Amino acid sequence: MFVKKFKQTLSLLFIFIASCTSMFFSQQLVSKSTFDTIEYVEDVDWDGSDIYCAGFSFKTIINDGNACDAYLVHYDTQLKPQWTLKISDEHTNKIFAVKRHKDKIYALVVQGKATGSSEDVFMKLFTINLNGVIENKVTFGRTFNSPSNIVINGPNLIFGYRIANGTSYSADFKNEIISYNIDTRKFARHTSTQYLATPKKIVADQSNIFLFGNYIHPNQPNIMAYKNGKYSEISVNAPRTEYFLDSYIQKNVLTLVCSFPGEYGNKKTYLKYYYINLATHAVTSTAIPYENLGWSDMNFDTYNQGTSSWMITEDDKTKDLHYILVDDKGKVTKTLAFDRRNGNGSWENYIIRENNLLNANSNGIYLYKID
Repeated sequence: MFVKKFKQTLSLLFIFIASCTSMFFSQQLVSKSTFDTIEYVEDVDWDGSDIYCAGFSFKTIINDGNACDAYLVHYDTQLKPQWTLKISDEHTNKIFAVKRHKDKIYALVVQGKATGSSEDVFMKLFTINLNGVIENKVTFGRTFNSPSNIVINGPNLIFGYRIANGTSYSADFKNEIISYNIDTRKFARHTSTQYLATPKKIVADQSNIFLFGNYIHPNQPNIMAYKNGKYSEISVNAPRTEYFLDSYIQKNVLTLVCSFPGEYGNKKTYLKYYYINLATHAVTSTAIPYENLGWSDMNFDTYNQGTSSWMITEDDKTKDLHYILVDDKGKVTKTLAFDRRNGNGSWENYIIRENNLLNANSNGIYLYKID
């Protein structure tokens, strides 16, 4: 009788463990390439058989510690460079986001002059053909910090950036959403009514556009929203300053994924979800402590996969780094090992899809096959 009960208990325990454990996949490095020009990688895009890596370098002819040149490198899927576009029209040139759409490549470039803590730079959109030749350039306004990602929504290219009324860090800042019509080359702009955190991600769903900053601050709006032709600013009533990680829309619910890694001696760390009902405007949230997930730390570079997010986390026991796929309820569904030989888990730009992992950082660009 005891043996029978023991077997039943063991069977139930195995089922419980299996239900709580994510699928662990291994990967093999199949190709890599180091950079001849790029020092800092800011974005990668993968379209069919074409891979684009964007970044910049302070190694310039001027060499005054502030001047930099921007680079866009086109690779094939074997990571063999096909061409390199150097952007060095101004004293300061930084390319932050890149997006291939049909037969054009679109890039967000900051250009101007930086001197110490003063940055007299402007946000520009470059249109580049598939041979790496610049065909058009549009200037939007003076800026500070990096812009958001680029999304294509119908005929419109959409992004967000921080605008400034001066050139120093003490200048007043607001955020702006740009909707650029690819066909007509005309654009509309929507400016925030007040300061918001530096733009990090933009999400578009038909007639809805949402812009999120890199922080979720308490006691202020956190999201720029443009819904059905009407502009508004949304606050999720955060209890403390949290880091924004990712966002997505599903069935009229806007989900924000955030984290609190601790500050000013506060050792509490958690993964946080905010759910905004776009019909009723109701906001609910849930927090999951890192210890419940088996993490001791995480970084803030994520990759969206529908209604789940890939993140890079540190295992609490082994201190190994992993790529973790987490769904909209905080459940880990897939796990990949992180290759420390080719990165340190910070400032990683990666794409995971179709049994492939593409990662680019200051060391180079790498392609892995996932088993």
